[in-house]
Amino acid sequence: MKKIFTILSLAAAFSMGMQAQTLLVNDFENGDGGAYVAVDGTCEVIDNPATDGINNSAKALQINSTNFAQVGFPVNLPEGRTLADYTAVRFQALVLPGNSNTSWIGFNVGVSQDYETMDLIDPTNGNGAAWGDCVENTWIEVELAFNEDLLNQFLATYTSDVRNVMIKLGRAEFVYAVDNIRLVEKEMLDDPNTIFTFETMDLGPNTRCGMPWSGSCEVVENPYTNGINTSAKCLEVNGVECSPVTLAGALPEGHTWNDYTGVKFDLCIISGDDVAWAGIECGVRQDSGNHVKFGGAYDETGAETAAYGDALQGTWQEITLTFNTNLYADAINENASVPTFYLRLMKNNLTYLIDNITLTSEGGAATTITNNAKAAQIYGMQKAVVVNANEALTVNVYGIDGKLVAARKLQAGHHEIALEAGIYIVNGKKVVVY
Repeated sequence: MKKIFTILSLAAAFSMGMQAQTLLVNDFENGDGGAYVAVDGTCEVIDNPATDGINNSAKALQINSTNFAQVGFPVNLPEGRTLADYTAVRFQALVLPGNSNTSWIGFNVGVSQDYETMDLIDPTNGNGAAWGDCVENTWIEVELAFNEDLLNQFLATYTSDVRNVMIKLGRAEFVYAVDNIRLVEKEMLDDPNTIFTFETMDLGPNTRCGMPWSGSCEVVENPYTNGINTSAKCLEVNGVECSPVTLAGALPEGHTWNDYTGVKFDLCIISGDDVAWAGIECGVRQDSGNHVKFGGAYDETGAETAAYGDALQGTWQEITLTFNTNLYADAINENASVPTFYLRLMKNNLTYLIDNITLTSEGGAATTITNNAKAAQIYGMQKAVVVNANEALTVNVYGIDGKLVAARKLQAGHHEIALEAGIYIVNGKKVVVY
């Protein structure tokens, strides 16, 4: 509160974890708008040669490249915005007839302050094919992510007011067309560790959230906004065979998994054959398709346990998973920079919602007793648990049987949570209510 190039159904190795609106740079319906070729080649506006696919606009830009021509597009940003407020460029591309080799064509993306040079801002320096064997005269959707560190570095040194976005095709002699150039806007987040909020439906040309072997997921309107989660959007998951939900681009740029100790998110059970006592695990999905687990829910003794007890269907609760330090050497260290994260509920035929997925760097409140002294003083009294919070925090109250009794998002101050007499686990601390 949110890397190979991304094309339609091709898997993304660096696609963003953020959802955002787009800003139209050029659709070529009224001329080229200043589009130019910086090295060897030409460009001109043509009639769209293939209006029966994903792009039915009337015009497009044809590029005739003779030596890896760099194509530039002047950018007029809204007042107060810079290119640093955007995280990718998205456009449609089409291979025109007459090329000798159309396999494994890569794109580079860059920025420029003039009409000659191109400063590359690829996350992987262009070491990936934008598409494999293409079909001529068939439009595809392309999305190229920015390396934010490189982008900010170049913007800080530019002396001209000119701002251009540039792309370069990985073929020396090639004829192709592009259309509907858009910038993908960052979602401005209060917490830089929040990687998914699902606040827009614009997930890009690839599926940033997927179910690799069974089930489905989609962004939907939040149907339960009267509890702890008042967000407008969330992710609905229809699990069939305990299939994990994969979240592409979940690792914030410049970080590794060693920088974090857990993950928290909001969960709401919709329906299922058996919704009680579900465990949840987390980890990364490698390019090979293997899922490497390095976290889950743990009880106060450190043993793996259910992430929630008997869930009240249609009610949001906050879940905290802790990365297991016993797995660091074998799991986290070996996959420290793998960008695709996964969450897996260990139940078949379960429909649920998840939202506000945030990486934590101080451990899970429900499993780390040592953090309670920093965040809050917690103790029992007659018919209530007292929470004197030093800062805003979420309090999860579990019965001694492991069932979630109450979940509250509290601001700093004195709070009393009414409970029946008994023994409870409150943010990992055993509390007696009398």
